Amino acid sequence: MRSRPVLLAALFLLAALLLPVTAPAGASANVAGAAKRLDNLRQKPERLRQFLRGMPKGTDLHTHLSGAVYAEAMIRWGAEDGKCVDTITFVSTFPPCTGDQVPLSDALSNTQLWDQILAVWSMREFRPDAFSGHNHFFATFDLFGSAFSGRQGDGLAQVTQRAADQNEQYVEPLITPQFGATLAIANQVGYNPDFAAMRQAMIDAGITNAIPAAGLTASSTLSRRSDLQGCETDDPDPGCDVLVHFDVQVLRNQPPAVVFAQLLFGFELMKADPNWAGMNMVQPEDAAYSTSDYNLHMRMVKYLSSVYPGENVTLHAGELVPGVVPPSDLRFHIRQAVNIAGADRIGHGADLRWERNPGQILRSMKKKGTCLEANLTSNQQILRLYGKRHPIRDYVKAGVKVTLSTDDEGVSRTDLTAQYVKAVRQHGFGYRRLKRFATDGLRCAFLTPAERKAALADQKQRFRKFESRFP
Repeated sequence: MRSRPVLLAALFLLAALLLPVTAPAGASANVAGAAKRLDNLRQKPERLRQFLRGMPKGTDLHTHLSGAVYAEAMIRWGAEDGKCVDTITFVSTFPPCTGDQVPLSDALSNTQLWDQILAVWSMREFRPDAFSGHNHFFATFDLFGSAFSGRQGDGLAQVTQRAADQNEQYVEPLITPQFGATLAIANQVGYNPDFAAMRQAMIDAGITNAIPAAGLTASSTLSRRSDLQGCETDDPDPGCDVLVHFDVQVLRNQPPAVVFAQLLFGFELMKADPNWAGMNMVQPEDAAYSTSDYNLHMRMVKYLSSVYPGENVTLHAGELVPGVVPPSDLRFHIRQAVNIAGADRIGHGADLRWERNPGQILRSMKKKGTCLEANLTSNQQILRLYGKRHPIRDYVKAGVKVTLSTDDEGVSRTDLTAQYVKAVRQHGFGYRRLKRFATDGLRCAFLTPAERKAALADQKQRFRKFESRFP
């Protein structure tokens, strides 16, 4: 992970240094008190949530910005912007409204329309034992996309405000930058199995020309968040204290040239702009190109990582269970993401037990320092994988660094605290393990060395303050 100067780094470090050096009396012994309190609350979900809401949780490393926004906000923003919604398909559109489309503002006074939109733009009606939410979950993004357009800064403000309320320090939202530009280059150049030649052809065709626009996306999103939260005023919102870097998300269910163009652009963008800290590949792993070209994608990442050494990579890998794909496609996704692509982090890792030689995968992840982003709620909603069927304890027992994440807290109607509640109630973890999840999250985050050092020092002080309540 290479060092990258960040605007907030100095302030972040200064804040950590200004914290009191001495801990409250008896703070070290209070870990046992906090652990005892959690154990006493295991069968009291509401009180357990209250306890865990106040516990320092470090970071949310796996969060798609558009999916992190609650549908209620999408409707209101779309209404303010004059957007439309189709009353049959519930797809949001840009004006003018035609045919079955009506202004989104109609939903503000029409309770039935409001409820219908919430039901299809989120998992509000989901029941884990009733049906698989796979198709419903992924379909939401195409439905609310137009309503969210132009509101990334507003979305980030909502995310960081929620993060601060839950005692988080850092978020790493996923955004797809300049897809149209990379698509045009891919169509112009075409696919070449010689990755080096294809890379040079795309650079010659001007793929890096879109970097300033992608940089503006990041800076304007951060600026809008700052304005909404009053970060430069005398009374800033607590969300201003949450540090933000963005990850590039590459749409993997695309023809090979399009995927390579996105990957190449992402690596060039990370090299050029410190606001972009990492690379990821998204869209369902069971989609057509996602499955047929999975190995090809891993080799693309491997090649580009060799050309751009030190750039950070995290990959959705193993977001699968039997029945979603044929058995043969369950046997290698995590393995190849770790051993071929060389990912720094793995998102989901849900199909571990169906992969070929899972023990070897776990040993490799531990040896390489590959972290797992565990998304308990979305795995339950999309894959019906929860409780003892979920492999999170396998990763923990193997010594792999694990951090809890939300994935799409708006779509899922959840938050990071809920992931910690599930970790306790569904998986039996205790306070010390939850504390380790929070610490490992910062250790696995795509931070500069200075940012990480400051964040861990800040977290240590937060834990001392929190634990001092439980003598």
